[in-house]
This record gives sequence, structure tokens and C-alpha cells, in this order.
Amino acid sequence: MEEYSDSEWNWDFYKELVDDVEENKNIIQCISCGKCVGDCPATKVSNFNIRKIIQKVLRGDKSVLKDSDIWYCYLCERCKRVCPKDNINIPLLIINLRNESFKKGYGPRYNDLRKYVEMSERFLIKGVVVEEQLGEPLPQERIDELNEICNFARIKYVFKASKTNKNKKKKLKKS
Repeated sequence: MEEYSDSEWNWDFYKELVDDVEENKNIIQCISCGKCVGDCPATKVSNFNIRKIIQKVLRGDKSVLKDSDIWYCYLCERCKRVCPKDNINIPLLIINLRNESFKKGYGPRYNDLRKYVEMSERFLIKGVVVEEQLGEPLPQERIDELNEICNFARIKYVFKASKTNKNKKKKLKKS
């Protein structure tokens, strides 16, 4: 990780996120050990790097809200399970950053959203993002939560439209 001087840190953005979701205060405990990144399925298939995202938040760099990286997290909580520090809830931080991104009028760009939808589709249907398994199957409670998040972001509609288009293409090929 890069070193920064005290003058490069601005706590205003961090304080805003903590005011919004108090549990975000725990990200300050991050020791940048890299376990979250090493175990992350999104990191294997995209530029997602939660350590860099946390560092941007702590430096007060609001450009993180425009970054496509915050849209690549699958909210699978592997990072939360491997983190040596207690109570650092990275998926909750990501959801909060996504909400802030929408509030500011950013959100994902179309190409980024399309990639995210494809990866999420594989993840929700097969439980895999890459060929290797993600570990034990997700509990039904987590699957329901992921489906709700997809509904929030209207991904389900995009997925249905994508599925309908695939079915139409298959029918055309058969005729």
C-alpha cells in the first residue's frame, strides 16, 4: 500500500458515511493486510480492490463514488469472514457507497453495469463467478438478500430482458 502524509487525509467523507451508517466507523480499523482482496471472487475477474476503496474513503476521496469498482462487489461476505479485525462490514460499506453514488447522480456506466449483470447472473444462478467454486453454498437468507439488492438496482429487469432476448435468438436459429 502507498504511504500518505497527514495532510493528504480528509475525514469529512468518512464522517458522512458513518453518519449515514454507523457501522461504517469500523473501517478505520482496517490494517490493509490484504486477506479480503486475496479471497475476493470479484477481484479475480475485475479491478475490484476493497483496500483501495477503503483507503479512498479514509482519504476523503469522493471520486470513489464515480469509480466502476464499487459495482463489482458480489456482497458474498467472504471479505468479512476472512478479515482479522472484528466488525468491519465491507458489504455494508459497498451498499452505502452505491447508494451515495446514486444520490449524487453517478451510478454505474452502461458497460460497467452490463459486466456487473453478467457476473451477478452467473453468481446468483451457479454460485460461481469464475470456474472455481466460491466455497460452501450460500444460505437461503443470503440469496434472498442478494435478490432484493438486485431488485433495488433493477438488475432483475435487465436479466429478464437479457433472458428474453436469448430465448428469441434461440427460436430464430431453430426456424
